[in-house]
Amino acid sequence: MSMRLRWLILSPPFVWGVFAWGAFMSGPLVVGMGSWSPYLRHMSTAAAADLAMRDGRLSADITDSNLREDLHVLRGNVYISQGQRSIEADQATASALQSGNSRWTFERSVHIRTEDADLKSNTASAAFSNDALATARVQGTPALFEQRRTDDKAVRGRAGVIEYDLATGILKLTGQVWFSYGGNEFRGDTVVYNLREERVLVNPAGEKRGRVNITIRPQRRGAGGTGSSNAPAASDESSE
Repeated sequence: MSMRLRWLILSPPFVWGVFAWGAFMSGPLVVGMGSWSPYLRHMSTAAAADLAMRDGRLSADITDSNLREDLHVLRGNVYISQGQRSIEADQATASALQSGNSRWTFERSVHIRTEDADLKSNTASAAFSNDALATARVQGTPALFEQRRTDDKAVRGRAGVIEYDLATGILKLTGQVWFSYGGNEFRGDTVVYNLREERVLVNPAGEKRGRVNITIRPQRRGAGGTGSSNAPAASDESSE
């Protein structure tokens, strides 16, 4: 082998070019904390390392990144995980990702999981603060919510839009809202639910006024109780 050919094969541009091409052809994008993935198209290894989230992981089938604008589009099996929190979608767009205060939009088959709640929708947006999920807004026909609990009391709801503030643990549901807490049902234009205090506000002050419908279902009691598991549901309707 000539010295010129040996120098060409062993030169850094040639080695990295072959390595990057082989990695690109071998599988989907995976970016993890403290590591970088050569599967990122249009990215240097340094830029890929900047995409790693604190204590988190990003993955997708395809990514297209504009490094100058810090704008990233992920397509196919998008998955973001960070501790007990995760987001899944068919497609996602992120801006300011390298700042730690990124803004995201998600499309199609969106599923957001946190320690306290599950949300599902057609589209969603989310904001991160210091690399941690801070707020989420899901939209759908309808968007769905369910509280994650250790007991058997089901808490769930549906609405046109659901806004979730993770710092306060407060959910705001708007647009043809149906909300159920352990079988008790609330319907209105706006419902605000505190996950931690388990407090419900229907059409709170300052919101659009309208009809509030509440259905209270008696709880089952033991043989010595005065209630009956077959007692009919009580319905209460009031106007704001």
